[in-house]
Amino acid sequence: MNRFIALTAAAVTAASAFAGAASAQTYSTGDAARAALTRIAPEANVSALSNAEAVAVYQAVQEENGAGNTKAAAEALIHNYQ
Repeated sequence: MNRFIALTAAAVTAASAFAGAASAQTYSTGDAARAALTRIAPEANVSALSNAEAVAVYQAVQEENGAGNTKAAAEALIHNYQ
């Protein structure tokens, strides 16, 4: 019985560690989206976007065809969030 309790405690600890790493990843994802948007639309004020907004804009512009369309869409979406 003691062995079962120890294994359960170890599993709960491991699950907590994975959940903590996943929540920390959200912030780096927003930063990565902001960096990519800066390369796509350098004139746009990307730093004013929240993490969720940056990721949403980046995902939306991934569906565009051509560099010009991607840049125009990114600038328009970023402008809409401000």
